[in-house]
Amino acid sequence: MGALKAKNYKEMSLLFCGFVIPALTSQLLSGVYTIVDGFFVGMGAGDAGLAAVGIAYPFTVFATAAGAGIGIGGGALISMSRGRGRGKQAEDILTSMVMLMVLASLLISISFSAALPKLIGLFKISEELSRLSSVYGLILLIFSFTQIFTMGLLGAVRNDGYPRKAMYIMVSGFVLNIILDWLWVLVYPFGVAGAAWATVVSQMLTASLLFCHFLRGHSNVRLRFKKTPKCLLFSRRIMTMGISPFGVQMAAALTMIMHNWQSLVYGGEAGIAAYSVISYVIPVGVMLQEGIAEGIQPLVSYYYGASLPARRKFTAKMGFSSAFGVGIACSLLLLVSARFIPGFFSMSGTASAITARGLILASPMFPFVGINKVGASYYQSIGRSGHSSFLTYVDPLLVLPMFLWCLPLLWKLDGVWLSMTFANIALSVILIVIWIAESRGVFFARVADKKI
Repeated sequence: MGALKAKNYKEMSLLFCGFVIPALTSQLLSGVYTIVDGFFVGMGAGDAGLAAVGIAYPFTVFATAAGAGIGIGGGALISMSRGRGRGKQAEDILTSMVMLMVLASLLISISFSAALPKLIGLFKISEELSRLSSVYGLILLIFSFTQIFTMGLLGAVRNDGYPRKAMYIMVSGFVLNIILDWLWVLVYPFGVAGAAWATVVSQMLTASLLFCHFLRGHSNVRLRFKKTPKCLLFSRRIMTMGISPFGVQMAAALTMIMHNWQSLVYGGEAGIAAYSVISYVIPVGVMLQEGIAEGIQPLVSYYYGASLPARRKFTAKMGFSSAFGVGIACSLLLLVSARFIPGFFSMSGTASAITARGLILASPMFPFVGINKVGASYYQSIGRSGHSSFLTYVDPLLVLPMFLWCLPLLWKLDGVWLSMTFANIALSVILIVIWIAESRGVFFARVADKKI
C-alpha cells in the first residue's frame, strides 16, 4: 500500500462508500421485498403456497443467472474500457450485452417452460402442491425476459457510473411489487399466481427504466442500434467474464433444489414449507454480502483497467472487512429473531418449530458467505474468470453436496440446516489458501495489470 499517499485514503473510502452503499441498499431492499412477498403468500395461500413457491422458484433462477452473468460480466468490461479511455469500445460492449439478453430470453422462456412440469414431478409431491408450483413457475419463466433485462441492465448502469440511479430504479420496482402483492394476493385472492404476476409486472417497469437510461443521452455510454452488425462482437468476452456471476445465481438455485429434496426426505412437506421460509430469510443476509461484492466490482475493474494496483488492493481489503462485519451482524440478528419469524409468515405447529430451529442452526454462515462473495467478485473483476469460477462452482458441485449428504446421516433434518454453515466455512478456507498462495507466487502467477 506504499504506493498510496495518506491523503488518498479518505478519497478512496468515500468512493468505496459511494459505490458499495447504493449496491448494498438495493440488495437490502431486494431482500426486504422477498420477505414481504413471502408474507403475502403465507397469508393468502398458507403453508401450501409457501411450499409451492419454494419448489418452483429455483427453476426460474436460470433467468436471473443469465441476466447477472451478462450484466456483471459485460459491466466489468465496460468499466475496464472506460478506465482506459476507450468510449467507443464500451458502446460496442453495451450493444453486445443487449443482444445477448434477447437471445437468452428466447432460449430460457421456451426450453424451461417446456421442462418445468417434469422437473417438478421429480419431487413426488401431492397433486395440488404440484399444480400450484407449476402455475407460479410457468408465469415467471414465460416472462423471463423481464428478469434477464433487469439484472443485465442493472450491472450496465452501475458500471456506467450511476450506482445511485440504479438503486432508485430498483426501489421503484420493489415498491410496485409490494403494492401488487397486496392487491393480487390478498385483495383479489389469486394466490401464488397473483404473486408471480406481481413480480413480472414490477420487473417490467424496472427493466424499462434501466433501458431508458441509455437512450436519453444522460449516460456516459450510449446504446447505438446502428452498431447492430457488430452486435455480438464482444459476446464471447462477456460470457467469459460472466461465468462467475452466472454461477453465483445458479449455485443458489442448485442449493435450493438440493435443500428442497433433503427437506422433503427428512421432514416431509412440513420440511419443505420450513425451508421455503428459511430461503426467504437467509437470502437477505446473502444479498447484503452480494451488494458489497457488486459494489466493489466497478471500482476494482476500473482500477485494473487504469493500472492502479494499490487502489485495487485497498478496495478489495475494504470489501472483505465490510462483508465480514455485516456477516457477524446478520448472524446475531437472526439468532435473536429466529423464534418470531415463522409467525410473520403465518406458520404454526410443526412447520413453525422446524423453521425456527433451522434458522438458528444456519445463522453462523453469514461472515463466511461475505468472504466468499467478495473473493469471487474480486477475481471476476480483474478478469481472473478461472479463479472466480472455481470458487463459485466448487460449492454447489462438490462442497455443499458433500455436507448436505453426510450431515443428515448423523443429525437428520438438523444436518440439512447445518450444511449451510459447514459448506461456507470450507469454501472460505479454500479461498484463503488460494489468496495466500497467489500473493506469495506459489501456485499462481501474480495479477498483472494487462490490457484487454
